[in-house]
Amino acid sequence: TMEPALRVALEAVHASPMRAVVHVTGGAAQSLGWVMAVPGASRTLLDARVPYARESMVDTLGAEPKQYVSAQTARDLARTAYTRGVRLSPGVHHDDHRHVVGVGCTCALASVPPKKGDHRCFVATYGVLGSATYELNMEKGLRDRWEEDGLASRLVVQALADAAAEAETRERERRGETFGKDGVNGANGDGAGNAIPWEGVLSANDAMTTTRAPTRSPDDPISWVTSGSCDVAAFSTETGELTSLHAIPPRTVILPGSFNPAHEGHRQMLAAAAALRPGHALAFELAVTNADKGTLEPAEVRRRADSFFSPNGAGTASFGSETLELPTPSLLLTRAPLFSQKAALFPGATFVVGHDTAIRLLMPKYYGGEVEMLRAFEDIRNLGCSFVVAGRAATSDEGGKTFLTLADVDVPERIRDVFEALPGFRNDVSSTEIRERGEG
Repeated sequence: TMEPALRVALEAVHASPMRAVVHVTGGAAQSLGWVMAVPGASRTLLDARVPYARESMVDTLGAEPKQYVSAQTARDLARTAYTRGVRLSPGVHHDDHRHVVGVGCTCALASVPPKKGDHRCFVATYGVLGSATYELNMEKGLRDRWEEDGLASRLVVQALADAAAEAETRERERRGETFGKDGVNGANGDGAGNAIPWEGVLSANDAMTTTRAPTRSPDDPISWVTSGSCDVAAFSTETGELTSLHAIPPRTVILPGSFNPAHEGHRQMLAAAAALRPGHALAFELAVTNADKGTLEPAEVRRRADSFFSPNGAGTASFGSETLELPTPSLLLTRAPLFSQKAALFPGATFVVGHDTAIRLLMPKYYGGEVEMLRAFEDIRNLGCSFVVAGRAATSDEGGKTFLTLADVDVPERIRDVFEALPGFRNDVSSTEIRERGEG
């Protein structure tokens, strides 16, 4: 039977808003059974993997780790688990992913023949609140394999409980709630993690340490992206809150732009495209790097981002005489100025572009020739991505007014299925005009 304290801790985990993907290797096998044995596991566990063989570890991490049992490998497993969790987490609101946590665990336990090195376990968690690393060194010869696996599994539950308590605290703070004297889910003020006792479980020669990265400030993710230490950061346009890192759901309609500044035309264009992809998440994407202009300064990125973090950035977009109730869009900050890079970051995405951008995208000179251009778009297609093209007003050579659409773009037959026209949308406001009027 399961130890009562572990059951209480896992009940608190399942009652929290946290959703988790767990990757364990080398041990801690009992932890997955414990998590699933307590009712409510479907509210918490998105996925679990045991990348035990070398080939499985390489497939999970994308490369062979320098050391299989180390704090860094546990952190790499946690980050990979987190990325998978964001992509698996249901819901079209990017806000749904702010409580996703990745858990990674790697162990070296008692075996046959006996190991020469230490018996130890590393567990790490990763999410938008930060990361934590747990290390447990066990006295050799004191326990058999099953008992050591039980200790490693206990450490995984500890990590889950701590992450769940943080998620519960964050959610209550967002709702403006205060904590009673019993804290989260009936635990004391530090949350669910304190429901797991360690006294009497560890010997005098066992050693356990925990290292937590400080909670990140709202400005940090912008610097992470501009410095290159993070490839994607997603924010809610309703609250300005960081909602995910490194990944977004695959079914997302994305409007890329420089947003200098963002304006109602951008919101209306995204809303019109959303009508073509019902049930998809929505996002604006600002690439902080440019092949010609270099990397934007963090202060400039913040200035442009601030034009989204307002009531106008919420998911109700009006155009014509209609109003569409839509999911709250995210703002994505990336280091991907090229659409080939965007497609690699966001497989399965639909990119919304204007007529002029579509013209430039289909110029072979940017690819080194037409063959290379076609190959690039076929790669984008293979990643499940496509383009929706909005029209724009133009003045003819004779001075007359006209409206240019996808029909006026020369799209090669081989890649015609990658492009789709955005019907019934027209908004002639531009960021350049707004800046010239001194409004942005």
